[in-house]
Amino acid sequence: MKATIINYGVGNLFSIKAGLERVGFNVKIYFLPEGDEDVIVLPGVGAFSAVSSYLNSVKDKFNELRERGVKFLGVCLGMQVMFDEGTEGGLSKGLGWFKGKVDKIYANVKLPHIGWDRLFVNKDSCNLTEGLDGKYVYYVHSYVAYTSDYVAYSEYGIKYPAIVCSDFAVGTQFHPEKSSVTGKIFLRNFYSWVKR
Repeated sequence: MKATIINYGVGNLFSIKAGLERVGFNVKIYFLPEGDEDVIVLPGVGAFSAVSSYLNSVKDKFNELRERGVKFLGVCLGMQVMFDEGTEGGLSKGLGWFKGKVDKIYANVKLPHIGWDRLFVNKDSCNLTEGLDGKYVYYVHSYVAYTSDYVAYSEYGIKYPAIVCSDFAVGTQFHPEKSSVTGKIFLRNFYSWVKR
């Protein structure tokens, strides 16, 4: 199966590429979807306002690909821009694929949150969490999505979504490519989800 990682112009994308290749994807890094992929990956680099501006400029293309059955994976910021709006860098619109607002972690904790936290499965309508409940995953973030609809969550001062999904999109607040064995389990589950 083919996957294209969208290059926003910043960040090291090769670790997510390697993680996807390890579970069987044929991966390219490109500025725009090429049109022949099974999956488009929105990586976790940049600021919400800058990335959402870019993504909204290609939103029509993304919607066309959705209608053709292409799936989407958003990692960290890539998940956040799938929501209605975000406050990082000024209030700006996301893709609106999930309902909710992305804002700072409002709790008496050190930010950014960098390190390992446990995943807890909430309700998994997408069959993405087999082998993940109670396992540790790696985070680097200061912002979270404020929403009640999520597949799994973690806690750092507050409870926040760790995995969200719909019929065409999956998002993770954690970095599966940096989450060792647990990240590989998630990416295997994601591969199976795409293949269905």
